[in-house]
Amino acid sequence: MLDILPFLTQLHESFQRVNNRIKKYLKDPKAKNIHDLRTSIRRLDAAYSTLPKKYRTGSSTSTYILSCKELFRINSEIRDLDIIYEKLQKYPPNDSRNKIIDSLKGTRVTKLEYAKNIALALNNTDASKLLDEIKVTQKELEKRYNKIVANLISKIETNFPIVITDSTKIEELHDLRKDCKKLRYMLELLPIENKKASEMRKTLQKIQDSLGLIHDYDFTINHLALNEQPSNEVREIVNNEMQERKLSYEGFLRFCTRRLHMSPDSFLIRIRSFNSTLESSSV
Repeated sequence: MLDILPFLTQLHESFQRVNNRIKKYLKDPKAKNIHDLRTSIRRLDAAYSTLPKKYRTGSSTSTYILSCKELFRINSEIRDLDIIYEKLQKYPPNDSRNKIIDSLKGTRVTKLEYAKNIALALNNTDASKLLDEIKVTQKELEKRYNKIVANLISKIETNFPIVITDSTKIEELHDLRKDCKKLRYMLELLPIENKKASEMRKTLQKIQDSLGLIHDYDFTINHLALNEQPSNEVREIVNNEMQERKLSYEGFLRFCTRRLHMSPDSFLIRIRSFNSTLESSSV
């Protein structure tokens, strides 16, 4: 069950964490600070999305959250560019590779400038006052929380059987990764003593990490494939990335069969059971 007082404390801490990490990001937008900022925004969004609709629309808090989500979006794009750059560093220098790297650097500079402008505006907002307008009841909180969790579990139940039977379902793989991540952050809002939630978070983290590697390959391959008349060197890089992507997908399948207790249905059984437990605890 989601208790209101610990929840409000977490919500306050999430606002403060985002505020602190924005300051670090503005001082030095290196990869670690980008990662930490994105993580803090995810946790804030998970907590904030649990509030009733009246707090999520048309308020100063909702405006702040929307800006945070835009900052998250653009930094996710920057992070993806950095991933491609890191992957390209593995390959011998050549004109085609170097041209792509130069393009990545130029695009990164432009996106970073836009992101820093958003961060500056957020940095000038007194986040501590945003919570003053929130007056939520235990019943409202539980109803909204259970609805979000049930919806995420439904999406996972839909996509999980698809992605473990077809490696080409890129959109479903990407959606499953995002939903596992969102559900994991939602479960962090529950009391730490909730062992079932803790175990489920660990499983979701491992699934998310495996799918994250596959996503990085998919994004890289797609970006390189957009080059008009790719050179032989670029085609070779794409082929290598596709092969490594295949190995990562096979690793994901091994995890699903070995660690999710052999049957692909077992994870779904566990996640349905967890949802039923959550619903019964709020009755």
